[in-house]
Parts: sequence; C-alpha cells; structure tokens
Amino acid sequence: MSKPRVFPDTGALVAMIVFPHDHQGQISLGGEVLQLYEQGAFDLILSRAVVDELEEVLDQDFPEQRAHFLAFLAPFTDQLSRWPTPEEIGAVLPVVTDIDDAPIFAAALVADPNVVLSNDFRAFHTPQAKAFWKEHGIEVESLYGLLCLFGRRERKEEP
Repeated sequence: MSKPRVFPDTGALVAMIVFPHDHQGQISLGGEVLQLYEQGAFDLILSRAVVDELEEVLDQDFPEQRAHFLAFLAPFTDQLSRWPTPEEIGAVLPVVTDIDDAPIFAAALVADPNVVLSNDFRAFHTPQAKAFWKEHGIEVESLYGLLCLFGRRERKEEP
C-alpha cells in the first residue's frame, strides 16, 4: 500500500514548523505529526498557495522562523502544486465559511491528496466542508486525528 498523501493547510504547517514543542519543551501535536512525516509515514503535498500564505504569516508573526522554514521547504521547491485558477477558486466558494480559505480549499483539490490536514474547525471541519471533502474522496483530519490514523492516539467518542 502506498503512503498517504497529506495536504497541510497553513495552520498545520505553522504547528509543525514553528511549534514542534510546547512552552515546557514537550513535543506538541504538530511536533508528533512532523516526526511521523520525518519517519516516512506519509508524503507531504505542499501547495504554492499554502506556502505563499505561510510566508506572509511568518513575516508578520514569526520572522525569526524564516530560515527554519526555508530549510524545511527546500526539498519541496520543485514539487509544489500549482496555484488554483480563478475558476477553481470560484467553484469552492459555496462551501467555505471564510472567503480567504477558498484558495486553500481549491489548492487542496488541485493537489489531490488523501488527507487534508487542518486544525481550523470553523472552516475545514464544518458539516458542509466535511461533505465537500468526502464528495472528492478526501479525508479531513486535525493534527490529533492524523495521529489517530497512525495509531498514535485514540479517537474520542463524539457525544
């Protein structure tokens, strides 16, 4: 069986790159996901749209992490999936709760992953968004959920 192709959104990449450890130095969920990736458990599928947004976030909020980000990104520079077209972005507008997420939703479709990785529950995990991902044969998982897929955590029963 081939490795899952995981498309992280900007927040998931920030968690992995900027916050692999908490304030006490303990590994964070993002750090655990990063470890799984580094161990070869899945392939990361990065999009130009997510990388561009991440660069803005880093420049604004975490400029000291820029060199670390560039080092992380180096192996992917020739493998980034393309920006979605305006038509592809327009096609996802009915399912997004924030218009700023439309390019990321569309970029995920372009990248054709098995899993979209996002901790943005107000955008990527709404019932409407979950139906959208399912319709396209894509699972959506949080950092915790991805760890569950690999047996590192156990799913909590929903009430």
